Amino acid sequence: MANLKESSFWEEGIYQWETSDPVLGGENGIDNVPTRQLANRTKWLKDNKLDKSATAVSADLAKKAQVADKLSKARNVGGVAFDGTEDIDLPGVNKPGNQNTSGNAATASYAAQIAARKIGGVIFNAKTDIDLPGVNIKGNQDTSGNAATASKLQTICTINGVSFDGSADINATPAGAIQFFAMETAPVGWLKANGAEVSRTLYANLFAAIGTTFGAGDEKTTFNLPDLRGEFLRGWDDGRAIDNGRILGSWQIGTPISHDDTQGIGSFNPTNMCRNVREYGDNWNFDYWPEGYYSAPYGGVMKTYWNGFFTMTRPRNIALLACIKI
Repeated sequence: MANLKESSFWEEGIYQWETSDPVLGGENGIDNVPTRQLANRTKWLKDNKLDKSATAVSADLAKKAQVADKLSKARNVGGVAFDGTEDIDLPGVNKPGNQNTSGNAATASYAAQIAARKIGGVIFNAKTDIDLPGVNIKGNQDTSGNAATASKLQTICTINGVSFDGSADINATPAGAIQFFAMETAPVGWLKANGAEVSRTLYANLFAAIGTTFGAGDEKTTFNLPDLRGEFLRGWDDGRAIDNGRILGSWQIGTPISHDDTQGIGSFNPTNMCRNVREYGDNWNFDYWPEGYYSAPYGGVMKTYWNGFFTMTRPRNIALLACIKI
């Protein structure tokens, strides 16, 4: 025989035996229900040391404590905050159709899942992993609108006729171009046109453009730049027959010039001409003749020449730094 288990709890009511109740003892037997309820009330009254005047009020408080309409501290139920003031919906539990009835949701196959959904535009049904474009796979990232990190232009442009997509540097000025600068040092991308011997490998673009026109260097690994220091430039004849026999890049010394005055002697001013040394071909030499105009045959045609000295030897000029594009 054992004693009833007592709880410090105010029972709301005492159960009445019914004539139809079976005879059933034991801890949870119906025969012991009224007795246990009375015992619970007694223990609760003892624990709270209530007198008769406070019994009713305390009993009401006990009732409220057991059936509070709000928890003193909200709890999470399935990740959803719950304080007892209102119903909540647990994802995949309360809403019809969300329940997984295939058996063990932890091991359910994709066939038992809800309908396939799209994540970032990619269909996902739990069968396999997915890759989201522009996220997981290198190279998928869309940088079309991000100028700060783009490594290449979406549309190729041209700069001075040279294609440019941003993936490599370009030379908008072609290698071999000559330019004059008002400073003592060559700017980036240029070399002084001073006849220096430079590497064929290091300046491969320039070597491809001018080759050994201005010197072959060591004839193996180097070549020479044109030397324009102190020189006037003259346009290459290129078949015009004014400066016969000249080849591109050739150098010419300064010489006195004899003039052919086929338009009349009066068109020349003796003080503005240089000395006439000789007109080759017909053995005419005016070196020992007095200064003045003379006529002499040349090539079967009579031509008029001025024999004398000119006072001007060079035009007015300004010195600038000549450079060549590499």
